[in-house]
Amino acid sequence: MFSGINKQTKSTTTPGRLVSLGLQHGDALEAFLSEFDADPHELQGYFCGRSTPIEQAVGLLDAWSQGERLIETTVRGEPVAQDWVQNSTWFWEFDTRLQGVINLRHRLTPALEQEGGHIGYSVARSFRRQGVASKMLGAVLDHCRELGIQQTLLTCGSDNVASIGTIEKHGGVLHREDWSEPSHQILRWYWIDLENT
Repeated sequence: MFSGINKQTKSTTTPGRLVSLGLQHGDALEAFLSEFDADPHELQGYFCGRSTPIEQAVGLLDAWSQGERLIETTVRGEPVAQDWVQNSTWFWEFDTRLQGVINLRHRLTPALEQEGGHIGYSVARSFRRQGVASKMLGAVLDHCRELGIQQTLLTCGSDNVASIGTIEKHGGVLHREDWSEPSHQILRWYWIDLENT
């Protein structure tokens, strides 16, 4: 249905490419996730449990991207909300290492409008400040265009200077800054207009 969803994207400046998780990524996924063990709340964009076997993670991510298995799914050990939506997840890979993860929700719900938006992403600590988040976001915005998502919503903490810079670099326009009850922090809501770009 969405021909570009699983294509691999090569980078010209930040080495690496956007890839779908595969069985060959078992060790790389473990290394990537271990970088978030000290602060699991930093991991955005990956919704399988920390101990989910690679086979199950690949199956869930593939099913979710096809809009399947949404109701029966648990995320991080909890049943998903009734409004769980079709979504696609990719990783930024270079030299067999997974450096970042990014998730695209194919539509918004009232809950996602309040927090989360269309896109969430994280970069492993050892790969931050190297352009990984910017490359991932740029590649996924192309997928948004393919899906017909002309107005893309992203949210981030008001103190997340790196994410603010990444979003604004890609045309993000600040819509509002306000307290978010679900995450107990001040968030920024950005819209990226893809209609004319």
